[in-house]
Amino acid sequence: MLSPLIPNYKHPKWIVVLKILEIIGSKRSRKIASKLKIYDIDNFVLAIKIIVLSSLFERDISSIVSEINLNLELQKILDIDSMINTQKIYKSMFDLSYDSLFHFFSKTFQPERRKRDKKQRTIIIDSSPIVIDLNIWRNKDKIGKKNKKYKWSYYPSIGYFVGFKLILAIDLEDNLVGFEIHKDCPNDSKLLIPFVERLFNSRKIHAGDLIICDKGFTSKKNYQTLINRFYLIPIIYPRNNTNLDQIIYELNPPLDAFSYNKYKLEKWIHVVNEFKNLIYQWKSFKYYRLEIEVFFNIAKNTLGLNKMHQYTQPSVEKKVVPIVFLSSKLISLANSLNIAKKAIPSW
Repeated sequence: MLSPLIPNYKHPKWIVVLKILEIIGSKRSRKIASKLKIYDIDNFVLAIKIIVLSSLFERDISSIVSEINLNLELQKILDIDSMINTQKIYKSMFDLSYDSLFHFFSKTFQPERRKRDKKQRTIIIDSSPIVIDLNIWRNKDKIGKKNKKYKWSYYPSIGYFVGFKLILAIDLEDNLVGFEIHKDCPNDSKLLIPFVERLFNSRKIHAGDLIICDKGFTSKKNYQTLINRFYLIPIIYPRNNTNLDQIIYELNPPLDAFSYNKYKLEKWIHVVNEFKNLIYQWKSFKYYRLEIEVFFNIAKNTLGLNKMHQYTQPSVEKKVVPIVFLSSKLISLANSLNIAKKAIPSW
């Protein structure tokens, strides 16, 4: 049985929760909602607050609504003066599109844009399985119904599972750069280039940035494509059988490097030289990957990413969006309050 939600204004978790609820209820967030053509803004903001509380306290919507209806202090915090209808909240969530939810959280929690400077940024990319909580022990060979088939997937750290895969990118300051959700569990090495291409086209990453990935993303094509197409410096941890000397030997400038008054060629040469200097020191970059491991730890053990009770890709996507953005915001607020981010999962 879950303990009741009793606001404690001195506890670090409640301090952060109140700050997040204040941001969601602000005039700025309401203006963002109106630009997304959401007409019932009051009900939308309330639904978002309940989704956030559901994620932060790892409870279902009906449980959170019941707590609010019985607790006058929670009603005061949420700025409501009437009983909440659970079905109305569920309907609001169902009517929300993935794009509306994504744009609302991204513009509300990450209003800053990267400045147009020439400073190199380090981007960490990693993936994680999203396991759906499906009872499969009776029919392990026939998963799901006739019109809703599931497939077995494999991930090294957990073995076989049923679900999806999340690929995510952050920088060294724990700012969220981007993420995607894929059905089943495609190989990391096949996901990297399309994911980076979308980030590059949306100007989330720029030429000259450092890309750090683990061994799951290793392939000769990934090294060459990141350098030749995007002018990025790939620090992808090599496997035991990866021949780095051969990869470097086969690097040739792309045709477009000879245009733009040789600017691109100079850029390509600079990127290749940095790659040659850094790739053999890849072990020294292992410490940087701890940042994204902490990020995933918060998402899984604080916000409920470890077990999903959604069973279709659209519903999983709408569940993951607030979790990912909340993880980034939790780390940011914890840093501002001088709270160690590694302590967040133990709240």
